[in-house]
Amino acid sequence: MATYDALTDLPNRILLMDRLSQLLASSRRRGDSAATLFIDIDRFKGINDSLGHPVGDALLQAVARRIKESIRAEDTAARLGGDEFVILLPALSDDPEEAAQLAQMWAEKIKRRLSHAYMIDNHELHVTASIGIALLPMGDEIADDILMHADTAMYRAKESGRNTTRFFIPSMQLAAEERLRLQNDMRRALHHGEFQLHYQPKVDSAGKIVGAEALLRWRHASNGMVMPSDFIPVAEETGQILDIGDWVLVNALSQLRQWESARAAALGANLSINVSPRQFRRPDFAFYIERLLRDSGVNPGHLTLELTEGVLVENMQYTLDKMNALRGLGIRFSIDDFGTGYSSLAYLKRLPVDELKIDKDFIRDVASDPNDANLVETIITMAGNFGLEVVAEGVETREQFDFLLNRGCACFQGNYFSEPKPVEELTDLIH
Repeated sequence: MATYDALTDLPNRILLMDRLSQLLASSRRRGDSAATLFIDIDRFKGINDSLGHPVGDALLQAVARRIKESIRAEDTAARLGGDEFVILLPALSDDPEEAAQLAQMWAEKIKRRLSHAYMIDNHELHVTASIGIALLPMGDEIADDILMHADTAMYRAKESGRNTTRFFIPSMQLAAEERLRLQNDMRRALHHGEFQLHYQPKVDSAGKIVGAEALLRWRHASNGMVMPSDFIPVAEETGQILDIGDWVLVNALSQLRQWESARAAALGANLSINVSPRQFRRPDFAFYIERLLRDSGVNPGHLTLELTEGVLVENMQYTLDKMNALRGLGIRFSIDDFGTGYSSLAYLKRLPVDELKIDKDFIRDVASDPNDANLVETIITMAGNFGLEVVAEGVETREQFDFLLNRGCACFQGNYFSEPKPVEELTDLIH
């Protein structure tokens, strides 16, 4: 019995249903979520009828190639017949919500790829695709049920105007729409000046300002202030964090230069800027920072880049080389949210780190929770043994400040001293 489509050489319905049954069984066994994408080429019949079946067949072959090139080795792409294709995406996540987000990302990626122009027999053709998504397993359904769910979602996509994606479960569709809206809003925010930088002072044991951290804020045109925790994770996943991060670096360094020129020593001496994992992984990141420093005229010794522990240990030698290149320029490094990730004495010894920032979650209960108190005290002692500075972030009360002060912490950041402020208010605070 034939199991491959003669036109596209993709698995046909028979092989697809066998693999879908296996996927259901393996997902239930592992306890993770997978997805089925049902793809229909919009208005394909019009191309077939107007240009003839040979052109239509060549277009289907080209579509099949693009689909196959867009997916992972472990995924399955199949042709059901006509202009209908199905993709199986196994082992997306053990969290259904995250699996839905990943399925949406894959669907959008494939939809974009299919929308690029095709040259078929001297005809430039443009097509779009409607995609239905069904996650699995959702209950005791069988393979036929999953395919029907994805098919139903695809028809909802058609009814919504084509060239779009729909989930079988309405709540997932709402979440996907909100996520897509957020992506579009971030893109608009970058071009319409909705992003802002606020600055939170860092103070010494006497309460004197010794530096600041640049913190991103988003004043949405219609929703007001949006906090970073509501949009940074999506920006990181979609890659939009690269453009947003560039904006932060350029504007923060420009402000640092102004403070240096104004001899605002308290602020011009140390500005911390957060660097996202995606930014740091850019092959040209060190060269990019060097160029920004040159263009801005900033003293590199006044700049601290804050990295999370996960970034530091991901590829130790790669990280070490990049940090050493930046350290050669005079830049300082801080480990943000220290204690929440992959804390290891080995990487503290190898990497050119200057500062540890104790995560605010440990600071919050430091005066009442013995476990947090012991952990914070250990971090302060360990940092001293390594010759590292310590910054306690998220200090909200006098009680927390006194505890940290008595344990030898010398630098503090938090609303007890000052909330993050726009640059004008912070400059007034200095004066």
